[in-house]
Amino acid sequence: MTVTGNIGTLARPALVVDADTPCESLEATFRSRSDLMAVIVADGDRLGLIMRGRFDQAMSGPFGYGRLLWRQRPVSAVADWKPLFLPGATTVAAASHLLRTRPAEHRYDDLIVDLDAHRVGTVSAAHLFDALATQFADRAVRDDLTGLANRSHFLDLLAAACADAGGDGDRVAVAFVDIDGMKRINDSHGHQAGDSVLTLVAHQLRDALRPGEIAARLGGDEFAVLARVRRDVCAEEAALELGRRCLLAIAARDGRHDPALHPYASIGVAVSGNRSDPQTLASEADMAMYRAKQAGGNQVELAVGVEAGLAGDVELVDRTVAQAVEHGELRLFYQPIVRVSDRSVASVEALVRWQHPTLGLLPPGRFLPGARRAGHLPALDRWVLHRACADLVAMDAELGERSPSWVNVNLSAPTLAGPFDEMVVQTLAETGLPASRLRLELPEEADLQTLADAGPRLERLIALGVWLTLDDMGAGSTNLRYLSTLAIHGIKIDRAFVAGMLHNPRDHAVVKLLTDLAHGLGLRVTAEGVENAAQLSELARLGVVNAQGYHLAHPMPLTVLTRMLSGEAAELPRPARGRA
Repeated sequence: MTVTGNIGTLARPALVVDADTPCESLEATFRSRSDLMAVIVADGDRLGLIMRGRFDQAMSGPFGYGRLLWRQRPVSAVADWKPLFLPGATTVAAASHLLRTRPAEHRYDDLIVDLDAHRVGTVSAAHLFDALATQFADRAVRDDLTGLANRSHFLDLLAAACADAGGDGDRVAVAFVDIDGMKRINDSHGHQAGDSVLTLVAHQLRDALRPGEIAARLGGDEFAVLARVRRDVCAEEAALELGRRCLLAIAARDGRHDPALHPYASIGVAVSGNRSDPQTLASEADMAMYRAKQAGGNQVELAVGVEAGLAGDVELVDRTVAQAVEHGELRLFYQPIVRVSDRSVASVEALVRWQHPTLGLLPPGRFLPGARRAGHLPALDRWVLHRACADLVAMDAELGERSPSWVNVNLSAPTLAGPFDEMVVQTLAETGLPASRLRLELPEEADLQTLADAGPRLERLIALGVWLTLDDMGAGSTNLRYLSTLAIHGIKIDRAFVAGMLHNPRDHAVVKLLTDLAHGLGLRVTAEGVENAAQLSELARLGVVNAQGYHLAHPMPLTVLTRMLSGEAAELPRPARGRA
């Protein structure tokens, strides 16, 4: 479903009846039209609304005498004369908020839409909320200014392409594009002119794409293009051809635009080798782009030694990540989740690191992609869960009331596809941690089918007292749609929206809407990626309960966390026992 942003596009023609119409006449109309869920009642300039379900209930009556009581009475007697009546230009988000804040008995009524001076229509609550979910999904993957894929979506697509490539499959080519002279354009002609240049570049890149290729705006004046390269063609030549095609497209003159604003670009291209690592590939293309810019711009540079330096590391990680569990090389770091109101620690999130014998301490980005490809994530999740539960029990013994109330543990999509409930139950039994002290974070990457299949197992854990939190809320539509089907306890707002909320009105609106949604559903809301005091202050004003990020505390080893909570190295107040 395509949604343009206002409710006028969602409205359907409405049946309007006169206020003096007898109820038995309207009953006959409803019987003849099974698709009719509501009618508008007109009394001069005044409009009311009758919902079919409420009307049928009135006509039936508590003892079956409703029809005798109501059939000759006018429909004005059963109409709601204070319906939600909005202009067609009202945004879907604004209409959803107004509908959600109505009294409970009318929260799911249709709303009346003023289409023009002589026409009205209706929009059902279900249709409106589905449109809102669609907007969330689109907002999560598209750049607002250009309509291209955004950075997050591009990186997801790059990771997916790399997962499918390698070995005997196709290779992956990436072009990173930086627009030359954008600072001059913004300073000399204003940011509105700069935005028009970015929009033009997006249009030219889109026109230059071949089937299967994807263009994205990474942010600011940086763009990227993702392509597949067949194994039977020269990868380097194909990558250079991609870069030159983008360069020529951007340099093409457009007579509709001011020649002074004509864009040029510096482009770096990289192509994967036998092993396709998305982070390395992106880094190589980025470095090649900067070489093109340093060489004077308006040219293409090919990455030299694609995946050089890290290829061996990635191969080693892929080959030995399973043994890391057996050899005791994994480490857990804990990042506090803090109450916004008083900075007390409500919970801690368990984050895995790998103390590699030759490469040192590896962040998850260095080994999780390899673990995923090798099918090792369920084993990794099992280790993290057991260690996190055992560590919380140990902190209880050492710290008493200063120990965190909960520990948050992430479950990957592959883990959710298996018998994870047995794993959780067994871990709780072995460690002695009460189920009510564990919070499981469900990933945005898990699709609706995975979550649906996992539903009975999740319900079992909920019944035991385990809390469920939806991670990266707002990054896609999966989590939003799943709120209505599972007894979720909390949500975590994706860090991308928190990062942009102070300067991007749309990001701010998403944070506010998600916070209001959580409050309306009785959920605890946590904001991720808080990196400065201004963000924390605005989150507090919006009513966000919990926050997490480098401004509050970095991830830390258990020993450092224990010292901090005991007061020996107090960076935060002691935990607020029993509060979320």
